[in-house]
Amino acid sequence: MPEIASSNIRNIALVDHEGAGETTLLESMIHLAGARNRMGHVAEHNTISDFDPIEIEFERSLFCSTASFLYRGHLFNCLDVPGSGDAIGEALPALQAVECALVCVDAAEGVKVNTRRMWRLAARNHLPRIVALTRLDADKADFDAALAALREEYGNHCIPLYLPDGSGSGFSRLRSLLAASDADLADARQMAIEAIVECDDALMERYLEGEELSAAELMASLRASFIQGALFPVVPTAAEKEIGSLELLDLLAELAPAPGEIERTLLRDGEAVAVDTLDGFTAYVYRTVSDEFVGRISYLRILSGSLAPHASVVNTRSGRSEKVGHIMRVLGKEQFDLKQANAGDIVALPRIADMQAGDLIADGGSDLSMPALKFPMPMVSVAVHAKTQRDEQKLSSALHELEHDDRTFHVHSDAQTRDLIVSGISDLHLQLLLRRLERRYKVSVETSPPQVPYLETITRKAEGIEYTHKKQSGGAGQYGKVVIDIEPLPRGAGYEFVDRIHGGVIDAVFRPAVDKGVQAGMEQGLLAGFPVTDLRVALTDGKTHPVDSKEVAFVSAGMHAFREAYVQCAPVLLEPMARIEVAVAQEYLGDVMSDLNGRRGRILATDMRGSRTALVQAEVPLAELHGYQTQLSAMTRGEGSFTLEMDRYEVVPAVLQKRIVEARKRA
Repeated sequence: MPEIASSNIRNIALVDHEGAGETTLLESMIHLAGARNRMGHVAEHNTISDFDPIEIEFERSLFCSTASFLYRGHLFNCLDVPGSGDAIGEALPALQAVECALVCVDAAEGVKVNTRRMWRLAARNHLPRIVALTRLDADKADFDAALAALREEYGNHCIPLYLPDGSGSGFSRLRSLLAASDADLADARQMAIEAIVECDDALMERYLEGEELSAAELMASLRASFIQGALFPVVPTAAEKEIGSLELLDLLAELAPAPGEIERTLLRDGEAVAVDTLDGFTAYVYRTVSDEFVGRISYLRILSGSLAPHASVVNTRSGRSEKVGHIMRVLGKEQFDLKQANAGDIVALPRIADMQAGDLIADGGSDLSMPALKFPMPMVSVAVHAKTQRDEQKLSSALHELEHDDRTFHVHSDAQTRDLIVSGISDLHLQLLLRRLERRYKVSVETSPPQVPYLETITRKAEGIEYTHKKQSGGAGQYGKVVIDIEPLPRGAGYEFVDRIHGGVIDAVFRPAVDKGVQAGMEQGLLAGFPVTDLRVALTDGKTHPVDSKEVAFVSAGMHAFREAYVQCAPVLLEPMARIEVAVAQEYLGDVMSDLNGRRGRILATDMRGSRTALVQAEVPLAELHGYQTQLSAMTRGEGSFTLEMDRYEVVPAVLQKRIVEARKRA
């Protein structure tokens, strides 16, 4: 592939709601550009962008893929961003690597929840947007209705530049509004021209004076308004029949910004630095993946300077120096070596271990950094257990490597329950990652709901609880006598030990051992075996033997004294409470609030975000939230989302406490 000037590079992210046809549209564009001899099809499992074995199995885009190809002297670097909300961890870094978003909207189904989400993310990254109305050849497709719905969502700044000759089976070709002079297109052409000149005072004046404006002038003005985010061109397509794909390629070549036309900044000591002022090499990593044949691959967008094989670069996050081997241009899973990559280009580097999405790599000694990406908190968790002893040895390291590649996948070991917990965006997200764990790392796991981290505490005090540890077995004996008081503390106060010994009834050297013994007794409460918290223990009296007293004796005495006192203090279970915020379309607000009430939740507030989205804030016991993501999705037809954070512990209602205690005893 010849070297391409930066001005002729087009970096484009294709985004949609799942099922809107972006993969098929990209496939038709690649074929028409001449980069492939025949067009691939999702059902035939031969598309360029859905090449991962799991994507082939599910017949859907699950991971961001990169396709670079030439078209009429332009280098198109297209990122196929999966349209599922589960893949937000793939979308966020990808949208920072491009200058343009191609938003695919199904002409029959219209704008959906992930379309809105991707539109907002593209706007946040200051990306101009072109809309491809896809599948206009479908039976229920209607161009006029689809355009009206699009404008209702995003305003009249969505302007068609081409009109179809029909919808459904009647759609066979497009006609350009800016170039055509057909009489039957006069009204539509006038509307498009008026939308363009509204954003350009000089052209508006000439237009109002009756002057004829050339297609080139209109296109130049359209481009300026498009890059500023003031206009959103709309192109009807039917990718399976390759209708509209060529017009879309031409439009992207002409309108989409080249690298450098969208301002980019990095940080130096917290201050913004314009990328176009940098002299050295910098690049942004937007994806990493572990490939079973190639090893680790890092995909990056070069921001400034150039990169050649065998160069040394520094990861500014870790400070680690890395040696670059091959530099590759990629077309799906196909890879082509490059002798050099320049600013604005998108390439891949194999076999660099410590890279992750959002990293910045640069010349050695760089003090630059990327503005931090804020990934959503994983909301769905399961406990994982290796099926075999051999898998047990590999499980933790394999999970952490998956965590390295997906910033929305978290792994941690619960210190209380000793479960290995994995957390993700949704049930499907976890299912896919655990499938990848099995396929890539040959590790099989079983899953179960994570245990709720209950605690125990006391509700009244006890005084003068005495215990004597005495052991005599022929040799040196053990002796320790303690007297303790125990009382509850406010919720969240934890544990407090107080030494109230006066005089030397217990030698000072042995008193910390009593504290140690009490804490050992607190590790497993006698009510249901959960850790004990929120209490104060005071050591008030005791006795030391001049020969037989040892630390171990006072540890044992402290533990047993605590246990005897504990059962006298009306112990209760505490459950973790989560603070949850649910975002949902207003029409589902009643169902969501009713469901939260049914989960023993307390509604704290409701509010509106914009004209159609309601926010519900509530407190809900964590035990009631297992499976909530699936239920919320079903209630809201996929349009609900939520965040939660741990808040505090509260006493479990007596009826539920009895059930939990009985279940623990049976277990």
